[in-house]
This record gives sequence, C-alpha cells and structure tokens, in this order.
Amino acid sequence: MIMEYELNMLFPGGKKKALTFSYDDGTIHDRKLVAVMNKYGMKGTFNLNSGLFGRHERKVIGGFDTDFTRIGAEEVKDLYAGHEVASHTVNHPFLTRLPSNMGAKEILQDRSNLEGLTGELVRGFAYPYGAYDEKVEEVLSACGIEYARTVNSTDRFDIPRDFLEWHPTCHHDSPKLMELAEKFCKESAQEAEIFYLWGHSYEFSQKDNWQVIEDFMKYVSDYKEHIWLAANIEITDYVEAFKKLRRSTDGRIIYNPAGMTLWFAMNGEVHCIHGNEKYGPL
Repeated sequence: MIMEYELNMLFPGGKKKALTFSYDDGTIHDRKLVAVMNKYGMKGTFNLNSGLFGRHERKVIGGFDTDFTRIGAEEVKDLYAGHEVASHTVNHPFLTRLPSNMGAKEILQDRSNLEGLTGELVRGFAYPYGAYDEKVEEVLSACGIEYARTVNSTDRFDIPRDFLEWHPTCHHDSPKLMELAEKFCKESAQEAEIFYLWGHSYEFSQKDNWQVIEDFMKYVSDYKEHIWLAANIEITDYVEAFKKLRRSTDGRIIYNPAGMTLWFAMNGEVHCIHGNEKYGPL
C-alpha cells in the first residue's frame, strides 16, 4: 500500500530540528551579536538597509534612548562572514504605502548593493516595520526574493507553508524564550521543526541585557548534535528542494532532481538521497 511508504522530511544528517536567527537594521550592535553567535557556533541572517550604512543617529525607541548608528558598508563582508546577508530595502520604508514600482526599486537596489559588497546572491528579506500585503509579496517575488520574515511570532516551531510569510517562533524579548528553548531541545519531535528567533541587536544594548541571548545560545549549544544550525536561506533552499522530490505511483521509487542531498524518514528508517539520484525500489 502507498501509505506504507509515507515520506517525512528530515534536515541534513537526519536531524529533526533546525535553529535559525534573523536580526534587522545593521546597527553597530551587530558587531557584538555576531561575536556571541560565532562563540557558540550559531548561524543567522542579517537584514540590511544599504542606503543607511554609516549613518550616525540617536533616537528614542520603546522609551529607550538608543544609539542607532549603522555599520559602514566596508564592514559588511567581513563582519557577517559565515552568516547570511539579506535585504531590508534601501531606506526602510513602509512598503504597503508605496506604489509597486517604488517598492521594487527599494528591493532591487538593496539586493544589488548588498550583492556588490558580499559577492553573494541576496535572496532573503525581512519586511520593514513588519508591513506587508499580497501586492508587496508579488513585488518581492518579481524581484527575486524567495522568502520574507514577518514580525508575527507564533510560539511554535512550524515549517512555513508560504516562505513569503515566514512567521518566526518568537522575539528574543519573549517571556517564553527559555521555556520554548527547553521544549525545543528536550522534547522529542514527531516531524521536522524550526526554532526561528528574531529581533534587533540594539535592543540588547538598550536594556543592557546581552545575557539574554548569551544564555539562550549557551543553552541550545549543548544540544547542537541534534540541531541543524542554519541561515534562513539554507532552510528555504532545503525545504523547497524537498518539495521537488518525485515519486513513483506506489511510492517505492524516489528521484531527487535537486543539486543537494536530502534526508527523510520512511517506515521508521532514516535515508538520504543525493542530488540527481534515483532511490529505490524500496
């Protein structure tokens, strides 16, 4: 029977869990955040506004006097080495308030600027102010953006159904942060899960609570053996590649047209299938 050959996605190495981070705006506080992430072997995504590099600014955010100085363009490649650089538009506008042509310019120019600085493709995005609608999503897709993070925390570890509406697990200020971390790390997962943490690095400096992120990373690092530590785009690529697996009518023959190795569980056993490989009959 076909149901005997139900296929469940696993992450690289046969892992059921993935952890990723997303931080916005590219302020100078990213320097310390990247250092903490590197200390614990974490990987994340940094969403940058290329039109604001080097700007010196102080502003009151959430009632806190905040140093909102941006990193310089010359720092980008080295600072974020080993992590993903993604778009956040050139100037951080409300995209829902712009006509499509102006929104497209903000996105495409930011992509181009960041690609020039990093030498890497930029395919990820975070919505400025969390503002998006169907029209904005259409513009993003037309501009070559393959995923976009919202600010709508779920307190869950879901794999997104629509990567242009990727809702994170929680903000680092969530009172449930360590409770969720313990649940994610200790509880057995029935299927693949993603813990997606987001925020702004300046928030740690505002409240002088860098220990929050240090404690979180230290805790989850003890479980790294069972967690795939990945940037946003790596997870997007993997999940989308998995969706493209082709199967025979009885489910016993599998073909992987993608260029990466994929892992799955079937009938209680873990398997991997390499790119452009046929697997089976099982």
